Amino acid sequence: MSTLHRMQVYLEEEQIRRLKLISKKEHLSMAVLIRMAISRFLKAKEKSINWDKDPLALTIGKIELSVSDASVNHDHYLYGKRQG
Repeated sequence: MSTLHRMQVYLEEEQIRRLKLISKKEHLSMAVLIRMAISRFLKAKEKSINWDKDPLALTIGKIELSVSDASVNHDHYLYGKRQG
């Protein structure tokens, strides 16, 4: 199992109430249930993105720029505006 990190999360009262019920019924801690829900959410998100057909992802490595600060000053280069 990977290393776990402590994190503070704010939940609604109804979410906590329902998590406690499921926790008791399933004999799992609320933390385990939350990690399971996050894992399912992340897997669903990954499946919904088809990186092989994403137009922006397909441009990676194909665009040559004459400037080295495009990631910082992209608004300036795209729209003529400075960040800030």
